[in-house]
Order: sequence, then structure tokens, then C-alpha cells
Amino acid sequence: MRVAGRFFHGTACQRDGVRGLRCAFADASPPPTVNDADSPASHRTPSGPYDPDAVEARWYDFWEEGGFFQADETSEREPFTVMMPPPNVTGRLHIGHALQSTIQDALTRIARMKGREALWQPGLDHAGIATQNVVEEKLREEEGQTRHDLGREAFVGRVWDWKEEYGDIITDQMRRLGVSCDWSRRRFTMDEGVTRAVQEVFVKLYDEGLIYRGDYLVNWDPENRTALSDEEVDNEERAGHLWHVRYPLASGDGHLTIATTRPETMLGDTAIAVHPEDERYAHLVGQRVRLPLLGRAIPIVADEHIDSEFGTGALKVTPAHDENDFAIGQRHGLGIVNVMNEDGTINAEGGPYEGLDRFDARSAIVDDLDDEGLLESVEDHTAQVPVSSRSGAVIEPLISRQWFVEMEPLAEPAIEAVEDGEIDFYPERWAGEYFRWMDNIRDWCISRQLWWGHRIPVWYYTDEHGEIDESQGYVVSVEQPEAGMVQETDVLDTWFSSWLWPFATLGWPEETKSLRKFYPTDVLVSGYDILFFWIARMVMAGEHFTGEAPFEDIFITGMVKDEQGRWMSKSLGNGIDPLEMIDQYGADAVRFSLTVLCAQGQDIKLAPSKFEMGRNFANKIWNAFNVFGQFMEEGARYERSRSFEELELVEQWMLTRLSETIAAVEDDLSRYRLNEALQKIYHCFWSDYCDWYLELIKPPYGEQMADEKIALAAWIYERLLELLHPFMPFVTEELWHRLRPREDGDALIAASWPGADAIDSDAERAATFAALQEMIESVRSVKSDYGVGEGHEVTASVRVPATEAPSGDGLGEAVRRHPDYFEKLAGVVELAAGPEEEKPSASAAKVAGESEVFVPLEGMIDLGQERERLRSEIEDKEDFLGGVERKLHNEQFLTKAPDEVVERERQKRRDARAALDRLRANLDDLVGH
Repeated sequence: MRVAGRFFHGTACQRDGVRGLRCAFADASPPPTVNDADSPASHRTPSGPYDPDAVEARWYDFWEEGGFFQADETSEREPFTVMMPPPNVTGRLHIGHALQSTIQDALTRIARMKGREALWQPGLDHAGIATQNVVEEKLREEEGQTRHDLGREAFVGRVWDWKEEYGDIITDQMRRLGVSCDWSRRRFTMDEGVTRAVQEVFVKLYDEGLIYRGDYLVNWDPENRTALSDEEVDNEERAGHLWHVRYPLASGDGHLTIATTRPETMLGDTAIAVHPEDERYAHLVGQRVRLPLLGRAIPIVADEHIDSEFGTGALKVTPAHDENDFAIGQRHGLGIVNVMNEDGTINAEGGPYEGLDRFDARSAIVDDLDDEGLLESVEDHTAQVPVSSRSGAVIEPLISRQWFVEMEPLAEPAIEAVEDGEIDFYPERWAGEYFRWMDNIRDWCISRQLWWGHRIPVWYYTDEHGEIDESQGYVVSVEQPEAGMVQETDVLDTWFSSWLWPFATLGWPEETKSLRKFYPTDVLVSGYDILFFWIARMVMAGEHFTGEAPFEDIFITGMVKDEQGRWMSKSLGNGIDPLEMIDQYGADAVRFSLTVLCAQGQDIKLAPSKFEMGRNFANKIWNAFNVFGQFMEEGARYERSRSFEELELVEQWMLTRLSETIAAVEDDLSRYRLNEALQKIYHCFWSDYCDWYLELIKPPYGEQMADEKIALAAWIYERLLELLHPFMPFVTEELWHRLRPREDGDALIAASWPGADAIDSDAERAATFAALQEMIESVRSVKSDYGVGEGHEVTASVRVPATEAPSGDGLGEAVRRHPDYFEKLAGVVELAAGPEEEKPSASAAKVAGESEVFVPLEGMIDLGQERERLRSEIEDKEDFLGGVERKLHNEQFLTKAPDEVVERERQKRRDARAALDRLRANLDDLVGH
């Protein structure tokens, strides 16, 4: 007897212990395609595996050309706005972009399907330093020139030419991913409108006294020859040395030993500082020492900020090249001696070391100190070294005249916005990091010594030779105030335009329709790496310039790392190119896998193989249509005609599961748990819909499926496509059009999001079916435990509780009404059920909820041989468990092994104990028979 459900209409089914039956369709021919992208697809049953290449480009063009991405500021629908973090114009799509773009796109598509006027605002960042470097390198390689050879105006023109030629690369790559942002509104941070907003903001902040100019110690990048903000500096732990240097007392009565990690900066020392309570040096305070190698006399001062425990307890003070030393110099009125040029070489203040690179000067100074007997000792030392996030060069603290924004007054309302609940963080813990930075905020250095970027709107008077005359001051103005005045040569930090992004892109400072409609925005999706660079500053800008927080929610994603948890980098060669993954697996597969792996608040450990699950699921969605679609007539419409009460139990259960899933998904989405939402949809589709519902409703081989069953299967399938569309837009759009005839212009992207309340459900009937599911799984489990083939027919009996089932039907009656469920999915050809059922001899027993399932084994297996096999397996498992136990009782192993290794052994113990419990229970079933 053929077991119904195992083989059907050219399908090859494999049993999966977790999901039940997994069906892969054997026909390998490519799927048909819709040739006319402007017309909906007619019904065509898919065959073969899903081919993304035949689908993706066509549907993206259909959406974009059909205007489905465009937002209408005149619409009366409730707005939904999300701002794309503008990628650098120099950028290429990386896996982090792919993750965040997928999440933003899913949120936008869901909002659109819910009837909101959804705007996903795209754009590009001019990326000052990065872009200037790229164009300079191109100029150097192709023409052998520098930007100085061209001059400022010509060079900036070259940058604009480069932007026009290459600026669309990353946006074209994002299209491959399926993003549905409104490309008609794309903005660039140096567009005319954004530039005007930047200039207005500078003037406004200056007029308010929040922008100032001064000579301060800044983070100097010698490679790019520009100042950087604190947020553009990374601290790297590097191995180095601590040199102990003798500073002779000017009196000739000995010396002080100073410990330093940067001997080259001693050329700029202006004092030695000790703690006032350090008894070793109290008698020396007020005296002077001779600066080694240069001979300059400098004072010994007492300062409470000195750490007596570090090094020798005596600190060389170099106000021009160290932040803490600068503060000490201010407190004690010390002079400032800058010994460094902007390119990192030593200047004339360095005497004999002038012209040397700073690190070459370090080596020369150490050698000279040793030659003069002033190098007391050298020890290995690991230190945090500041490095430019732009060029990778070691940062040089340098006194420089720069422009700054006073941040504390701007931070206060931004802190209140989060404290008062105007803005919510997801996960909430990032609010703590936000507060920590805000509470310790420092003024922002906004000037950059570059040519590419927004010129600072400051104008200087000139003398008769055309040179800037600082004595006459300057004028802050968007336009040139007077003829003959020259503009500041510095440009603004790139982030000075980006912090205005949520409202400048919508037309601010003008009160535009777009600004009124789409601001404030709903949610910002971003990585934690730019929480301080960009997110916090946007909150400050929004509160200060518009009086409102720029977004209601901030969803911080984890970062994508390699499978070992390492940052992806060119040097490690461990990066994953999302375009290569799209080529190999398809965009839907990439989107699905990234979303499912993006657990809120956690980094993603990613390997290319992880995208296989997305590809497998896309194929599952594709092939599932064939189960009922093969019975559909071309062009026919299948409408539901039966009431809920007229449906079969499995159909009532499936509708209930669909309703429950939608409700659970809504809850997850409200908390930005997109991974959990998608996992629930995945489970509902693969396990509930495919493995149970479709397997139970499909007819025996050679028979036709009833129209009413086709109608319901198609209706549920369509709802599942709607749920999946925001995450996997291409395959779902294709199948939605194949499912039934559509009107011209219809599209899944514009369909309605399914509502849980609109779907008939019955929790009690669903609970009855769930009880039958447990029983069927129990029979499957027995067959698996004893190595019984899937096609082997078995008998079974079920002892049900005497109490009534939740639906009012006794469980025994429910079992007896649906023997076909047991036959189709577990190969049960004889079935009995009732509270009086007893366990037969030589049978396996499984608990299924409140019931017990018995499967007689005699005649199905060799009982004696099976007992021996079980005893042998138990013995092997006990030996294995004993070895694990000994390791876990070894104190040396527990204290020295990494935590993950110890946890791995504990998991082995748990697994072995569980396996032993199963084996012993199986043996107990056979003892005495």
C-alpha cells in the first residue's frame, strides 16, 4: 500500500526531523518568465528551482518605472519617513550597507502596505577627506600632478567631474538589493539646497555665540594635513617602549629621570611636573632642569593631576603636543613650543633634528641620549595610540587655529529628548551609551584643511597686497560682504552637513510641503559605529533648529563580522561582497539571511554559507505553489465559498495559525525585532503551511484537488506572500502575479498588509489539531528511534485522557475522525484511540501532551537484535559521558580552558545525558520481550 503524502506528482519528498516533510520538486527546467514587465503575469505554475536572475531586474524596473517608490507630500495618508544614512560617494556596497538597507526597506515596504505615505529618503555624502584623497591619487597616477599644481578651483572641478562619473555606483548596487527608496528625491550633501542649509546653520550658530575660532590643541592628521574631531580618531593598542631619560638639574646637583613614550616631543618641553605631595621631589619644586640635547632651562612645577605611580612620577610637560600637558601649561602659564610641521616633520624649534620625520627623529634622539649618557633605561610598554580613522596615520596633537562649535548647550535638549521619551532606543541599552557621551561632550572642531567640501562662510579683509589682514577681523556671511574680501580657505567637517540630513533633505530652512509632511521622521536605522559621529549630532541639530527631535525611534543594529567574530577588513581578506552573494544566491536570499541573523543588540557572525538558508527558503516558497497550482486552470479565479465552520480541522487550524502568526509578527515589528518576526513567518510557511497543511490537503496521486481546497490554499498562500514581501520582495512579487489574474498596474508592493483580526480563527479547534500533531510526531519519532524506514506501514493506538478536548470533542473521537492524517504523515494504516487503550506488548510508548501513543514493534524489527544494539549504544554513550565528566571535574581544565571550550564540554554532557535517557527508555520498551 502506497502511503499517501510520500510521493506525489513528480515530487521527491525527504523527511526532516525538525520540520517534517521537506519537498523539493524534481523537474529541473528553468521557471517561465513574464516577458512584458508592464503587464501583470498570468497564472503559470513554477517548475524547477527558483531562478533569481530571471526575475529580479525585471520586477525592479517595473516598481521604479511604475512610481511605486515615490512619496506624495500632498497625500492625506499618514506619513512614514525613514532617512537613509547617506553612504560615501566613494563607496561600494558592503555587507553592512546590505544589512541596514534591507531593514530600512522592509520597514518602508510594511508601512506602504499598511496604507501610509512612505518616504525612504536616499542620498549620498560628499565624504570630504576620502573623496579628495581618491581624486588626488587619480590625478597623481594619470597625470603626475598634485592638487596644488591645478589650483583650488580647477581641482574642485575635477572632483565634481569624478562624482558625476562614479557617484552612481553605490546607488546602482543598492538597486540590486531591491531597495524601494524614492530615487526621485535623492540628495547629495553638496547639493545647492543642502549647501544653503549648511551655511544658514553656521551663521545662526555663530550669531548665537556657539561657533568660535581659536588656537587650540587639535587632533592633527599628518597624512591628510587636516584637523579631525575626537570621533574621527580610533585608539589602537600597540606595543612600544618607555624610555627613561635623565634631565640634569640646572644647579648641577644631579638629575630628574623622566619616563616617556614619545622622546621626539621632548624638543618642545617647557616644564617638568611632579605631584605636590610626592616627597621624592618636594625639595625640587621651583628649581630648573636643562632640556637634554637642546640645553634649554625649564622649570619644575607641582601639579595635582600628576600620577606619582606612572613611570618615575615626574612628567615632562609639552603643551604643544599633548592634551593633558596643554591643560597643565594653561594652569601654570607655561610657554608653548610647537616642534612639528603639518606633515609630521620636525620644524626649526627642533634644532639639529629639523626636517626629520617625527619617527626618524625619535630614533635619532634616542641614539643621541644614549651617546650622552642621558638614557637611563628602556622597557617594553603597550599603549593606546590615537590613529586617524580616515588615513590610518598616527594622530599628532598640534596647536592650530580652528573653528569650533560649543556643544554643551546643544546637548541639553538632546539629552532631555531621550529622557522624556520623545526618542526611544532599540535596544534600550544604547541610550546609556548616548547619555555617557552627551554627559562628557566636548566642543566640536568643525574646520578641515581641505579643498573638497563646504567652504566656511567667513570672509577676511585684505591689505594692499591682497594678503589677509587679521587685524581688521572677519565677517560671517553666506555672501561676500564687500568687494576685495576673501573667503576662509578651510572647509567644514563632512558631518556638519550630515547632522542636518533629516530636515535639510526635505527643504529646510524653507517651510516646504515635504518638510511639513515627512518631518519628524519615524525611525533611524544605523550601526552603533556612528552613534556619536552622526546620530547624537542629528538629535542636537533637530532639537535646536526645528524644535523637534528628528525621529521617534532609533534602531541600532549590530555590526557584521566574520564567522570568527573578527571585523571584516582588506588586510584580513575576510570581507564578504554582497554583490557576489546576490549573484550566487539571489537578492531575496541575501535579504532573508541577513534579517534572520540580525538579532537585536548582537553582532552578526557571518559566513557565505549562511546565505544558503535564504536560497533554500526562496526555493521552498517557489515550489510550494506547485502543490495546489498544478490543479489551477489558466486564467481561472478561485474564490473561497465555504464558511469557517464548514472547513476541515486542518484548514481551521491553518487559518488560526496564520492569524496567530500575523499578531505575533505585529508585536515583534512594534519592537523592531525583525529577525524574530521573519522567523515566525518562516516557521508558519515552511512547517505549518507546507509540512502539515499542504501535505494533508493534497489528493492522492492521479486525482484532482477540489476547487474549494485550491481556493483556500491559494488565499492563505497569498496572505503569506504579503507577509514575506517586505523581506523577500522579488520572489513574492513574481508569485503573486502568477497566482491569479491581476489588473494592469496591480502589484504586491502596493497590496494591503494582512490583518490578524480579518482572518477567521478558533483557538480550541486549533488546539485539537495541535494535539493530533503531537501524536503524529510521536509515531514518526518511534520510527526514527528504531531505524524503521519512512515507507514502512505501522499500526498505532492512542490512550487519550478521559476529559473532553478543548473543542468539546473527545480527543479519541478527533483521532478516529482523522485517520487519514496519521496515514499520510506517519504511515499509520491501523489506528485505535480512546481512554481505555492499553500499551501492547513489545511496543514503544511516547507521551504526546496529555495522551500516550503506542507503536507495536514486533514484526517491524528484530527485537533481540534491537536489544543488543541498544545495550551496545548505551555502553558507548556511557563511556563517552564518563570521559566528559572526568574533564569537567578537572579543576585545571576548568580554570585554564577558555569559557567557550568549557561550555562546549558542558553541552556535550547535556546532550549525552539526554541521549542516554532516550536509549534506556527504548530498551525498557523491549525488556522481557
